[in-house]
Amino acid sequence: MNLTEPKQKASFLTRRSTSLLVLVLGIAALSLGLYNILQPESGIYSRNILVIGHAGSGFFSPINPYNPLPANSMASITQAMEEDGADGVEVDVHVSQDGVPILYHDNTLETMSEGSGIIAELPASEVVGIRYRGGMLYDLFHSENIITMETMLQSFQTYPELPYLHIDIRNHDPNRNNFYAQSVLELLRKYEYPIEKLAFIFNDPGILHTVRELEPEAMLMLDAGEDFDLTTKQALDNKLHGVTANGKHVSREQLLRARAQGLQVVLFGGKSKGSIADMLELEPDAIQVNNVKRMRSLLGSE
Repeated sequence: MNLTEPKQKASFLTRRSTSLLVLVLGIAALSLGLYNILQPESGIYSRNILVIGHAGSGFFSPINPYNPLPANSMASITQAMEEDGADGVEVDVHVSQDGVPILYHDNTLETMSEGSGIIAELPASEVVGIRYRGGMLYDLFHSENIITMETMLQSFQTYPELPYLHIDIRNHDPNRNNFYAQSVLELLRKYEYPIEKLAFIFNDPGILHTVRELEPEAMLMLDAGEDFDLTTKQALDNKLHGVTANGKHVSREQLLRARAQGLQVVLFGGKSKGSIADMLELEPDAIQVNNVKRMRSLLGSE
């Protein structure tokens, strides 16, 4: 009996698997490179469109491009503002049980972090500093923790000019509307954040009216699902300033109708040059983009 034969066979299979993996990765890289070469050119779009980093600039993206940064993390916000040239950022803001505004994308901590529970039901001391978790593919390349909104605002104080700040409201208990709005607005006032640089976004008018009662000059935007026209009507009925929508679900005709009725339109999404170019062609007021660097390159140099 030849005892080395199974080992030799296993070694052969391992080498073959490795070679196939390298080949597949090589083909994928080549295809992606060709895809990007064929994408639209820069410099042909309106430069009046604000470049807003969507949740900073991190979404645990696996490809095109690979991005190991968590949404709303300090590193993703810094990358968007200081490296990629964003005009501002959109962040998702929860308010803890004890009134501390905290940046986090999802409704529960389990989805993207080592924590558990709902931020609104926890004191800030049990949330701030929890490590983000995206899986081995991402966690080897980041060391980000959940931060407060104040941490972000403190970093902005070092900038020559304060960036635009879109606040995606994360509050699903109408009984907390006033508590939520007061907590966020008090913090913004503490840092004297200019009201003209702010926008508040939610998918229900209720809390937006609460924000207006506390800050009459606040920019209020209704977040659309797939029915852009219905959201436009609701925004007009509630005397709001605009709507936000996924760029995939809006046509130029719909956008122009909304603009003609006095509404601002902010689109979100987009990683590839093609998807970002499609939104740029619609000419919204701003794009909360998933790839700030690509959008900035498409807009070209000033």
